[in-house]
Amino acid sequence: MATLQEENSHHLLYLRNLHIFGRDPSRSDTLLSNADASQLHASIRWNGLVWEITDHSRNGTLLDGKRLSANQKNVLSEGQLLRFGPMAASSWRVRDLAPPCAMLIAQGGAGVSIALHGFHFLPDETTALTTVYLSATGQWMAEDETGSRVLQDGDLVTAGPQTWKFSHAGAIEITCEAKSHAQQVVTPVMFDFVASQNEEHIYLKIRQAQRVIDLGERTHHYCLLTLARQRIADSRHGMDVASQGWLSVEELATMLGLDVPHVNTQLFRSRNQIVRELPDDSHLSNVIERRRGEVRFGAFHFKIVRGIAQEAEFVPPLYPLPVTTSMPAD
Repeated sequence: MATLQEENSHHLLYLRNLHIFGRDPSRSDTLLSNADASQLHASIRWNGLVWEITDHSRNGTLLDGKRLSANQKNVLSEGQLLRFGPMAASSWRVRDLAPPCAMLIAQGGAGVSIALHGFHFLPDETTALTTVYLSATGQWMAEDETGSRVLQDGDLVTAGPQTWKFSHAGAIEITCEAKSHAQQVVTPVMFDFVASQNEEHIYLKIRQAQRVIDLGERTHHYCLLTLARQRIADSRHGMDVASQGWLSVEELATMLGLDVPHVNTQLFRSRNQIVRELPDDSHLSNVIERRRGEVRFGAFHFKIVRGIAQEAEFVPPLYPLPVTTSMPAD
């Protein structure tokens, strides 16, 4: 994302897709306080290829000390110096001209601002208290042990002692990001659940091409297994793919004998473990899908074995079966 830096304070300003500078708080992204600034003073816009600045003011905008012609677009270059009005106390240096993207902007002088692409653990990979990821529908989501929510521009995301503000750069970046996800070459995976006969022990492996990723025995695998079984049950009853597998979080909690916060914790841990093991497969963030208080196991190939007998197998329509004959021995 393009960045300006204030020369005196060294404060970083991340530019939106269309960024307005002026004295009008209702229309400006960055407020100007100098007396010679206009209500709508200048704008910086990403045109799809480069960043352009346009002066709309009475007293002028200075680029490297030269006043810009009113209402004419000027392409920005790194290193240039901007002043919004001759009397402006602040000058802004152009530090970066990367295309716009969604951002988590660190608040309170702590932490590092993050350009969002795919899937992120907060505050870091080691201590994942919150995850932020792009959903299959192109929405940025934040999930922690209390549940998940769609991020709106300006929302705060907190993980431990650190807080970030979510900045939605505009429709361009979301469209491009969602498109890039759709164009990814996805290697098919299979979720391989193995439950002991009494279901006291649940193991999970993910099979992908010539790899087997062993996720071991975890308590949260049972939550994922329950969602997988619901998808199988709905499939056998003839429900269409879009309707299969949905359970309210309250209903899932009752089935598991847990309270809702504990269920959300289990779902959070499941998603985090899977994405950590396969960080390059961003589509796996959709292994647990959510909608209005409901959750389900995503449209992935999976197999369930209980004891020594196969209980069920689910293959989504048009989903290619992985090659299992050349799998390494377990």
